[in-house]
Amino acid sequence: MSHPLLPARRLRSSWLRRFRTRSERGAATAEYATTIVAACGLGGILVALLKSDVMLNALKALINYALKLAGVEGIQL
Repeated sequence: MSHPLLPARRLRSSWLRRFRTRSERGAATAEYATTIVAACGLGGILVALLKSDVMLNALKALINYALKLAGVEGIQL
């Protein structure tokens, strides 16, 4: 035997789903667009930082340190 409230739950669920999709139409697209803009901005900042001489020297020093720990000597980047 089925539960007596089951048809009412289905009706309420379909009504809420219909209401929610009408009021939030396009919300996912706006969220994706915001995320893409933020990612592009962060990427631009990282490119600008890595082009600077200070960051380039720090990255070279880090790679040389890792190579020395691995036992590879005499390589200067």
